[in-house]
Amino acid sequence: MNVETLEDLFGYQLQRAYYVERTQVELLAEMAANTSDDDLADRLATHREQTEEHVVRLEGLFEALGRQPRASRTRTADGVAESWRQHEESPEAIPTALEIALISERLEIRTYESLLTLAGRLAYAEDIVEPLEAILEEERATLDALEAIETERSVLELVAADETYSSH
Repeated sequence: MNVETLEDLFGYQLQRAYYVERTQVELLAEMAANTSDDDLADRLATHREQTEEHVVRLEGLFEALGRQPRASRTRTADGVAESWRQHEESPEAIPTALEIALISERLEIRTYESLLTLAGRLAYAEDIVEPLEAILEEERATLDALEAIETERSVLELVAADETYSSH
């Protein structure tokens, strides 16, 4: 795709967001099914359902712009998915489901922030802006929930380490 105008750039970024969300639907299902942490599995399953809705919202944006939904592959999204698949084969050396989920959320948040910046510059109407804002809000809420799980794990690891140290 030739990117010559801000509208072209918005369309290209929208295609990339669509690819990321579609990739995430599959990845979240795999991670939720293969993690032993029930809280994390529940969070990933819930976010998978939200992500399916994100795909539908993005398809609505394409329609509102008079375009056919089209995904543009991104190496970053592919790399995140590949990291998970490597984790399944060798869990010791590769990031955990939580780490991969955190990376994914940060990627998605940055994507939607960029789309909203472009939408503002293009003075797009609320039918374009509101779905992007709603998705961004859900991505941020998911990141907050995942960070809370990460913090809880860190605290539990510190307590366990302290108990081990104290018993010696």
